[in-house]
Amino acid sequence: MMFQILGPLVATTPGGTALAIKSGKPTTVLTALLLNRGKWVGVDRLMDLTWEGRPPTSARGNLKSYICGLRAALSPASEHETIESKPGAYRIVVDHGGVDVDIVERAAGQARVALRSGAPDRACDLLTYALGRWRGTPYEGLRHPAVLSEVTRLERLHTCLREDLAETWCVLGRHLDALALLQELLDEDPLREQVWARLVLVLNEIGQRGEALAAYRRARAIIVRELGVEPGAVLAGAQRAVLSGEPALSNVLQVG
Repeated sequence: MMFQILGPLVATTPGGTALAIKSGKPTTVLTALLLNRGKWVGVDRLMDLTWEGRPPTSARGNLKSYICGLRAALSPASEHETIESKPGAYRIVVDHGGVDVDIVERAAGQARVALRSGAPDRACDLLTYALGRWRGTPYEGLRHPAVLSEVTRLERLHTCLREDLAETWCVLGRHLDALALLQELLDEDPLREQVWARLVLVLNEIGQRGEALAAYRRARAIIVRELGVEPGAVLAGAQRAVLSGEPALSNVLQVG
């Protein structure tokens, strides 16, 4: 079966039929298990995640009921018990690739290899596919502070995928698409020097040297105002490339 956690939780059969997972706490329990997929999660820990550190006195009994309901809901898509139990703990067993995060991470790695290997069309397809899996905030509904680091990691992955797609579009000559995506990234976080550097170099590459230098000045003003430091080596290198008439984006920015 497939579990989609890059947004509201969805579980589907191999044929793509959505399974009826009850909303509310049952969905939260399943999300918590998927966060720790393949690992045993103690009952106390699971209650803490599900009730955000404030489990009621009925939590232990409620948890058993939710697990029972989840097993019944998942059973049409599994020939074996997906949620296992032992005294004091539960775990969910998911085949590799059975969670959308696994698929996205694999596609991201393949895309970067394709781009380095001179196959930008293949990289573009992989990145577009990976980004299409995103439907919202990862692990939506699981608001425990312990989840924050994993959500932050996945949001960073989402940003990296878009940066790579912008780079791929540049290689393919789709500069206007790249510019729009880079601006979107900067609207979200104007302190991303790597993105500013890409923007400067793309503008230069399409013959908009004045706009490129203006973009650098905007970036520098924001960085100095917000951080109190001068731009780093990558952004400074982008400016030097523009001033020296450097035409090639790849000479300054490499796919990392």
